Amino acid sequence: MRYLVASSGKNQQRNRFCTVGYRMPQGYLVVWTLWEEERTLLLWRGSSDADMRLAGLAMARHSLMLGRDTVATENDINGSTYLVTVDWWISIADDCRKHGEQYEIEPFAITEPRQ
Repeated sequence: MRYLVASSGKNQQRNRFCTVGYRMPQGYLVVWTLWEEERTLLLWRGSSDADMRLAGLAMARHSLMLGRDTVATENDINGSTYLVTVDWWISIADDCRKHGEQYEIEPFAITEPRQ
């Protein structure tokens, strides 16, 4: 999460996250992370590679910003593979707030590596 915050240039502010996972009927897991300040849901895919796991949120395949990637009705999706309804977005965010893991990242500096 700190990597995502830093790579997004948002490290000068407090950032709140929530993560919630679902086991789908087909047996696989889906994990969504809500970034409150950015009003964004990120689909977090795990990885057996430690570096990829750390960068997973910053390289999320699917990020859904409320207002940008949301529409009013199912009909408004109109075959899109990236739009969701506002109601769906809010339901995931609310579920995360109620049942998910909460994280808070305080502002932090990014320093240059020591030579």
